[in-house]
This record gives sequence, structure tokens and C-alpha cells, in this order.
Amino acid sequence: MGFADWWKGLQRRLSQRRPQLQLGHRNTYIFLSRFGALWLITAAALYLLGTQAKSNTSVLLAFLMLSLLGLSLFLTHLNLQGLELEVQPQQACCAGEQHPYWIQVRSSTWRPALRWQWLGPEAGKEELHHIEPGSHQLSLPWCGQRRGVQSPGRLLVCTTAPLGLFRCWTYWEPPEPLWVAPHRRPGPVQEHTIANAPDGDLLDTLQPWRPEQGWQRVDWKAQARGRGWLSKSFTAADQNALWLAPVAHRPLEEALEHLCDRLRRELQQGRATGLVLANGTALAPDTGQAHWQRCLKALAEWPPCS
Repeated sequence: MGFADWWKGLQRRLSQRRPQLQLGHRNTYIFLSRFGALWLITAAALYLLGTQAKSNTSVLLAFLMLSLLGLSLFLTHLNLQGLELEVQPQQACCAGEQHPYWIQVRSSTWRPALRWQWLGPEAGKEELHHIEPGSHQLSLPWCGQRRGVQSPGRLLVCTTAPLGLFRCWTYWEPPEPLWVAPHRRPGPVQEHTIANAPDGDLLDTLQPWRPEQGWQRVDWKAQARGRGWLSKSFTAADQNALWLAPVAHRPLEEALEHLCDRLRRELQQGRATGLVLANGTALAPDTGQAHWQRCLKALAEWPPCS
């Protein structure tokens, strides 16, 4: 095996892009910490001093320090070994706002002083958590600065407990993406009215098609794209409902930022609000957190960011 093959294999092992990860000997790494290196140098100096001065006390102290160093190697590795990580479904968020990334953590023992940190330009500060036995939901803050469907990147999990002589770590790249909507910025939006919906109704959802529904309900675009036979479900249009759309005389990203801010303020006041985008996407007026999440995902996905 050449150096190039070895390097590619090492990169594949370090990435570990999978929804679940159990830490063990094959995916955790351990090395002396700075304090551990100083400890080792001190033990070596005491041993040399004791042999030269024929001092049994110095030699005994050196052996004691080396014994603690060897014990710390196993204890530090056991603090990570056996820990199970599983990514959870994530909620959409707005750009520029700190958002929790949820991970399911399962442990059979108490694990003190585990440090978690995202690696990348948008990474936040390091988080310190003490993991108790059982299954727990762990939230790690992450902040996206641009709109779109994004991956948080690689996560570093490390520990120096219990003695701080060794540093044990692993890398994990959770595959679950985050939908990042535009920044929230006050500004003008367009209050839109749907006038020419088919039969006075609005397209609401797509459901599996049944023959008794008739051919007029088939979503032919979805069928052509290989998504199977789906039927269109319509809801009655409410002429008094509030519909919001981005203004046309502003740059796209700026108009979407204004739309996101106005939509959030209306939903916080409990007003049923719908969303209309230029590509034909129309979300019927509704309230609540679930509707806010649907709107954020629509704003994050349309149009694709370059």
C-alpha cells in the first residue's frame, strides 16, 4: 500500500459520515496532552537524577509517576469508548441566529468532561457536557450565515478526564442537514391575493393517488420525475386570509429577508398567514410552529443558492 492509498483511507476513517456512531478502538484516537508531556519529562528527569545521585526516593517517585501515566492512558480512553451517538431530525432556522443541533447520546456509565465542538468557519465555541448513564438529548449550538440546505460539518468530541495526562478524541460528520432561511430584516413585502386557483381552491398537499379520484387529480409533473402516482389535494381559498410574497423591485435575497421577518411577526401575533413565491409555491394560511417550519424550509430551498 502506497502513501496515497494510506492517506485516502485515513481521510475516510476520519470523516465517519453516518447517522449512528459507536465509539471504540477503531474510531477513537489518543495522545499525550501538554500536561502529560510535561509529566513524562518530569518523571524522566527524576529517574536520571535518582540514578546519578543514588537516591531511591527519586527513582520511586519517577516509577510512581510513570504508573499513573500508564493508568491514565486506559482511563481516558474508557471515557469515550462505548459512547453511542445518533443524529436526530433537525428544525429549520434563520441565518445569523444560533440554532441547536440535536443529537441522541446513549451511555452505560457516567462520563465526565466531554468537550464538543464543530469544526469549520461557522463553528461556535466549545461545549462541555457531563454525560450521565442512559439516553439523553444533547443540543449543540450551530450558526449558519448563508441561506440554503446546509450540513453543519465535522464534529470533534474529545476528553482529557480524569487526570488530564492524555487527550482522547474522535471525529463525526452527522448527515442530517439544516434548512437555513434568510436573515430576518424589517422591510417592505407584498400582500398577495390568490385569484385564479383551480375551482376556487388552493393546492395544499400531495397524497398517494387512488383510481376512484379520477385522472384530473394526478400530479403529472411528479409522475414524470419518477416520484410515483400522486394526487393533488386542494383547500378552499380564504379571501380574507393574509398572503405574503416578496416584493419585485428589491434584490432577491433582500426581499426574502423582509418576507421572513414579516412572516415571523405575523405568526407571533397568532394571525393565519400564507406564503407565495414566484415559482408557484403556495403555503396555505395557517398558524403555529409547524407552519413556521414549513415556511422556513420553503424559503431556504427556493431558489437554490449558488
